[in-house]
Amino acid sequence: MRNRRYLLQHIDADIAQCLRRRADGAADADLIFIMVDLDHFKQVNDQHGHPAGDAVLVQMAERLRQVFRPSDHVVRWGGEEFLCVAIGTPRSGAAALAERLRCSIADTPFDLPDGQALAKTASIGYACFPFMTEHPDALGWQQVVAMADMALYTAKHSGRNAWVGVLPGARLDAGAASEQVSQDLDAAVRAQVLELCRSESIRSAA
Repeated sequence: MRNRRYLLQHIDADIAQCLRRRADGAADADLIFIMVDLDHFKQVNDQHGHPAGDAVLVQMAERLRQVFRPSDHVVRWGGEEFLCVAIGTPRSGAAALAERLRCSIADTPFDLPDGQALAKTASIGYACFPFMTEHPDALGWQQVVAMADMALYTAKHSGRNAWVGVLPGARLDAGAASEQVSQDLDAAVRAQVLELCRSESIRSAA
């Protein structure tokens, strides 16, 4: 299972390639950063033991790899949280990718070492790089990951088994973007600095 160190060794080259392809006019040069967190994972360890938790994480990583391409990155970011990077993917397909990922986890139970089948869901957050298409240098990839992580927790607080995407808002200013996106996500949305795209389950509950 690849980890954070692996991504740090490769992401700068991916970013450079992304920016080169965008400069050449490629329509599919974006990077989509997707944070994925298993819902109520602590209950797996508490109720079924750590071997069961390990088995679920291994299967989780395999499901993520099946959704993404070999050229993409799927890394364990920490605990039960994974970071996936879809490379050379149009941002217009981000929501569909997040939904396919949600279904790949929720629709099929996980097999435990004792033979039980355990249904699990995940909360997902995503954001794209470059975040501002007209100003690709306004925000770094780490800031994009931070926004995806905030979106993930918005999905959790909205009921779980859902995804939330972060998009630039009407009042996001390239010169002040770093400061603007560092504030609380809800505050940034209220200020029209950021916008949110939400899965159908969240929209239906609103």
